[in-house]
Amino acid sequence: MRFHSGSKLHIELTTDAQASLTEAESHVPDTQAACKAQLRRLLQRLAETGTLQSPEQWNTEGGGFFAVKTRCGLRAYGWYHAHRRGVFVVSHFIYKKRQKLDPADIDRAERNRRRLYESEKYGH
Repeated sequence: MRFHSGSKLHIELTTDAQASLTEAESHVPDTQAACKAQLRRLLQRLAETGTLQSPEQWNTEGGGFFAVKTRCGLRAYGWYHAHRRGVFVVSHFIYKKRQKLDPADIDRAERNRRRLYESEKYGH
C-alpha cells in the first residue's frame, strides 16, 4: 500500500505495517500525542529528500534494514526495495522505550521482506 509519494522516494507499507501502526500508536502516552505526527513527518521527509538526520532520526540496523525513529519511541522498520528503484518499504511499526534493537524486530522485517518479494514474484 502506498503511504506517501515524494520527489525522491515512494513510501510503501506491508500488510503488517498497516496493522502495526495502530497498535504502536496506541502505546504512545497522551502527553506525547505530537509523536504520532512526528513519525508521519519523518516518513514524508524521507520521501521528499531521500535522507534523514542520523542518528536521532535514522539508524542502519544491518541486513539492509533501517529504523526511522521519533523522540518518543515510535519506530518504523523498513528497507529499500531491491527491484523497484525509489521505493522504501516499511515492514512494521513499534513503540519502544529503549534504544537497543530487539532482534525480533529484524526477524519480523526479514519475514515481511521475504513475503513481499515472494508475492511479487508470483503475482499475488
